[in-house]
Amino acid sequence: MADPSAQEVGDWYDRFGDLYGLTMGDSMHLGMWTDGVRRETEELTADETWQELTRAQDSWTGTLIDEVGLLPGQRMLDVGCGTGRPTVRIGATSGGNVLGVTVSAAQTQAGHDRAMQAGLSDRVTFEQADAMALPQLSETFDAAWAIESFAHFSDRPAAIREVWRVLRPGGRFVLADCYEAVPFTPEEIQLFQAAFALSRLPAGAEDYSRMLSEAGFDIRDSRDMSLEFKPTYDLIPRLFAARRTQIAELVGMDAMAQLDVVYPRILTLCRDKMGYIMVSAVKSL
Repeated sequence: MADPSAQEVGDWYDRFGDLYGLTMGDSMHLGMWTDGVRRETEELTADETWQELTRAQDSWTGTLIDEVGLLPGQRMLDVGCGTGRPTVRIGATSGGNVLGVTVSAAQTQAGHDRAMQAGLSDRVTFEQADAMALPQLSETFDAAWAIESFAHFSDRPAAIREVWRVLRPGGRFVLADCYEAVPFTPEEIQLFQAAFALSRLPAGAEDYSRMLSEAGFDIRDSRDMSLEFKPTYDLIPRLFAARRTQIAELVGMDAMAQLDVVYPRILTLCRDKMGYIMVSAVKSL
């Protein structure tokens, strides 16, 4: 099965992106629990489960904000920004100017709305663009991050080269994404690609550092975070079941019938075979 094009990824998120908001929390990325341990073990309502997932996402966003170290007045690029919660947050906490790019028109609008509601639309902006062929000028950003967007890219080295191009010398790049900790079977690869418009994941955590180094980045840190994200795959199935009626209204009954079969398999695959890595790098001076 061929990797999806940028257009196909954008179309998928325009149609089904709200599914993430219903089942994962208010950000478009996984959440972090210290040492992979949930402190709240009692039975939770759907809304309480969603709130815990959102808090875990915010915890991970906070870690990434500290890692990228954006300063007041600096410019940052959020590569594959989703609906913009982390983009707006780093803009608010850092005093920097942040641009989020996504291939989804719906996500671009959602980001604009978030920035407007936060009173940050003068410093936090969003643009529909392909990260593998960015329209931004070279050497215009002081920092960049990519939070789980590289899973969608059919040409990851091209996207990394684009980030390198638009960063100023000495610019910082933090990449956080998934990899195959245990090799997927051909059937699992096809399932993973078809279900969520994803490209095949790298075969190992070291692949991201290798691609960054080949593009000219100096690696500063590489941290495997797989354990910290494991509770996600316990909570999402509960939220999916609790909100099944809402999800069916969103995606339609035909798609819901497919999700009923595919979603549990995907989450089991993620829990049992997928790892998670964060790599910090700097563009050489």
